[in-house]
Amino acid sequence: MTYPDALKHLEQARFFPVYLLTGEEPFFIHQLLSRFREKVLDEAARDFNYDQFQGEGVDPAQATMIAKTFPVFSPRRLVIIQNAELIKDEREIFLNYLDAPCETTVLLFVAAKPDLRKKLFAALKKKGTTIHCAPLSEQALPGWILQEGKKRGIDFSEEATWCLKEHVGNDLFLIQQEIDKLALHLTEGKKIPLEMVQQLIAGGRSHSIFELTRALGEKDLKRSLALLSSLLAEGEHPLFILTMLTRQWRLMAVAREALDAGKSEGAVGKKVPMPPNLLPSFFKQLRNWKGGDIRRAFDLSLAADSQLKGGRQLPAQVLEMLMLDLCRPLATSQRTGYTLPFLESRP
Repeated sequence: MTYPDALKHLEQARFFPVYLLTGEEPFFIHQLLSRFREKVLDEAARDFNYDQFQGEGVDPAQATMIAKTFPVFSPRRLVIIQNAELIKDEREIFLNYLDAPCETTVLLFVAAKPDLRKKLFAALKKKGTTIHCAPLSEQALPGWILQEGKKRGIDFSEEATWCLKEHVGNDLFLIQQEIDKLALHLTEGKKIPLEMVQQLIAGGRSHSIFELTRALGEKDLKRSLALLSSLLAEGEHPLFILTMLTRQWRLMAVAREALDAGKSEGAVGKKVPMPPNLLPSFFKQLRNWKGGDIRRAFDLSLAADSQLKGGRQLPAQVLEMLMLDLCRPLATSQRTGYTLPFLESRP
C-alpha cells in the first residue's frame, strides 16, 4: 500500500502482524513510524511493549523471542527493526517466525531499498503487508505544502507555495520546519503572500529568484544585473541562483519542443510545473527563445557551474558574465571565452 493508504489503515486501528516499510522518502517513513507507535501502543504501558533494533546489530533470536511475548497491560506489542537490509546472520529465524507470527505483536521491518531477491524480503512481501513511501514528484510537492499549511491554519498563495518549494528544495523535513516557523508568526487563517514567505524564509530578501528568471527570460540585461546584485548582497547562494536558472532553461526546453510540435499553450501549460498565474508571462518570454537560444543557455550555465566550483573567479563575476552572455545575441556569445561545443560544430 502507499503512504496515504497506510495512514488511513492506521486510523482504523486494525493491524497486521508483520509489515515491510520501504521507500526513499525518509520523512514519510518517520511519520509512519510515529503513527505506528501512537496507534499500536497504549501510552501508559508503552515502555513494557515497545522494542526497536538496528538491522546491522540485531540478534534474530532475541527479536523473535520478544515478538512472541504477550504484551503487558496492553492489547499489542510493537517491535521495529530499522535498516533491515543490513541483517546478515540467521535470517532463517525470521523466516520461521513469518510462518506463524504472533497475533498480538506488530513486527515492522524498515528497509529503504530492500533486495527482493533475498529470501527474507521475498517472504516479507509474500506473507507480510508492504507499505511503500515514494518521494513526492515535483508536480505533487506544491499540493503537499498547501496541505501541510492548512493543518497549521495557514493558507499559502500559489506564488508563496512555489517560492517555499524552490528555496527549500524537496526536503520535506526542512519544508515542514519552515511552515512551522511561518505558523508561529502568522494569524490563523491568513492568506500567505509571496512577500511574507520572502521575509520570513528567504531572510528578508527584497527580491526573488523568480524576478531574476523573468528578467532573463525577457533578456533585460540592466534589470537582470540589478536583481543579481541584490540577491547576492542579501545572502542568496550563487550555486542556488545558477541551479534555478538551469531549471528555467529545462522548463523552457520542454515547452519549446512541445510548442514546435504543434501543441497549444494551454496543453503545454498543464505539463509545466509553475503557478498558473505565471504561465502567461512564461509563454510571452518563450516566444523570443528558439531552440538554439535555450541550448546556448544550458551550455553557458554549465560553463558557469564549472567556474563557480573551480573557485578561480569571484562568484559575482562569474554570474555577471553569465547574465551578459545570456542577454547577448547568439552571434556574439563567444566573446566571453565560454566553451560552446554545439556552436563550434557549425560551419
